[in-house]
Amino acid sequence: MDKSWMHSDRRSKAYEFGVEAFLNFAVENLLTTTHIRCPCVKCVNLKLFGVGIIRDHVYFNGIDQSYKNWTFHGEPWEATTNASRNVEEDDGHSRYSFVSE
Repeated sequence: MDKSWMHSDRRSKAYEFGVEAFLNFAVENLLTTTHIRCPCVKCVNLKLFGVGIIRDHVYFNGIDQSYKNWTFHGEPWEATTNASRNVEEDDGHSRYSFVSE
């Protein structure tokens, strides 16, 4: 899902369309209630509200910029991996030899 709108001016059409797309996505992925977590900068997904309140919060307060993976709203959790990281296995031998006196 395109999340570039999160960095747009809150008065722009891009932001407006992004908020509506986010809310539609969140409602489609509701599990049990009619309330969802509010991702605005003041609530930071700690408070639950209906869609209308969340729409107002996201417009007036802005969306939390650090909320990149919408796990609280139905997006699958993605682990960050570092595929280029090389891990050496310990073969039991120290790299350094110490001389005992």
